[in-house]
Amino acid sequence: MQELSGKKLAAEIKASLIKEVKKLKNETGAAPHLIVLQYGEDAASKAYAGRIEKNCEAIGIEFEYQQFIDQPEDFKARLKAANADDKITSIMVQQPLPAELKDSLEMINPQKDIEGITSASLGKLFVGLETLNPATAEACMEILDYYDIPIKGQRAVVVGRSNIVGKPVSILLQQKHATVTMCHSRTRDLKWELKNADIVVAAVGRAEMIKGEMLNENSVVIDVGTNFVEGKLLGDVDYNSAAEKVKSITPVPGGVGTVTNQVLMRNIVKSFKNLHGIR
Repeated sequence: MQELSGKKLAAEIKASLIKEVKKLKNETGAAPHLIVLQYGEDAASKAYAGRIEKNCEAIGIEFEYQQFIDQPEDFKARLKAANADDKITSIMVQQPLPAELKDSLEMINPQKDIEGITSASLGKLFVGLETLNPATAEACMEILDYYDIPIKGQRAVVVGRSNIVGKPVSILLQQKHATVTMCHSRTRDLKWELKNADIVVAAVGRAEMIKGEMLNENSVVIDVGTNFVEGKLLGDVDYNSAAEKVKSITPVPGGVGTVTNQVLMRNIVKSFKNLHGIR
């Protein structure tokens, strides 16, 4: 069994970005600038913003964070201002959002949409145009490429159909000429689908739902899951049983999430370059 660690790949992306940001600063006199907006007091969202801040600092990206509580109109006003501010080149809106602010994600300027979550960004991805792809979906593809795992003609099964992972990664796999099946809670025979898959992307959000007995010995498994159970981070795949069965698998932690962090940073740099007309 080959473990598809993301640590070395993430380190390489980070090192490249540090050099690129330094060069951009010398050439333009400016730096990529991210603003993270949070509504409410969700502790996990705030902790995630803190990790993003550390990653930005390490690369040389300017970081700004604002939290709003019981101020929906102020939140929308700040988002509109960030869209119009030339200094701010990237915008993140933390989720979850209350019902009255769900539509605010569509307010994000697509050129600054580093998470690739607006309908404009997802629409471009769907038709194959250049855009900022959702970082986790892109990280899955980066790992497959880094380890020279063939995609063309392979049968890929994606478990989970979210707009930020399942759907976009299925499109990216199709663009690389895989035959893709999307599975979810209403799939009639998930075990059969997994047994017949060359590539499995597990993005369902249920700790260790997929067991080794459900997989075949030639499968490559990309585990996107980030489930905290009794203080321990677990994937959507039962790593121990799967590792005894499959050809290759990403660990949790140290796999997709590690690469996602740096792909997000790369999207921040891309948005800066796009807004400045730099190719």
